[in-house]
Amino acid sequence: MLDEVEKIVEDYANRIVKAAKNNLADKELSGGDLYNSLKAKVSKGDDDIVVTFSSTDYAKFYDEGVQGANPSKMPPGAKTRFNQAPNSPFRFGTGTGKKGGLRAAIDKWVLTKPDLQSSTRNDLGQFIPRKTMVFLISRSIYLTGLKPSYFFTKPFDFYTKNLERDLEDALERDVNIALSQYDQKNELIITIR
Repeated sequence: MLDEVEKIVEDYANRIVKAAKNNLADKELSGGDLYNSLKAKVSKGDDDIVVTFSSTDYAKFYDEGVQGANPSKMPPGAKTRFNQAPNSPFRFGTGTGKKGGLRAAIDKWVLTKPDLQSSTRNDLGQFIPRKTMVFLISRSIYLTGLKPSYFFTKPFDFYTKNLERDLEDALERDVNIALSQYDQKNELIITIR
């Protein structure tokens, strides 16, 4: 009965996922686990239409950022000595995350960046070993945090802004379709909950 409304909801969900994936692609993250995990599912029940967005566990951390454990512990001369995500609900150092998970993820990430490994040198011009590079990057992220990307939040907010108006228009179209069918069948059944 609410075919036009369902089309609007499906379009809404698909646009958000597409825009979020485009945001990841802009950050050169297309084809990765996070990019491939982004999905939207529209379920139509008897009384409602539900949109469910799903992704990897760490999508929320990448989207909203993570507060650093203690930016003041960064060594003098470090590029970043402030909290990257002061308003994030997430924080390093709370003890709730997997022990060693950040360092393992950074090690995996460094392996995918051969140009990073071959071009990183210390003050003496010597190549920095991968283990050292992983330690330095992990320490910086742990202490100063992860800057929020809002790769999902921005498209969600943008498309949600007009959703109410679009749903009202779609509902009007659905009612008009029902009324035109009433004229043909001499019966009218409209259920809106």
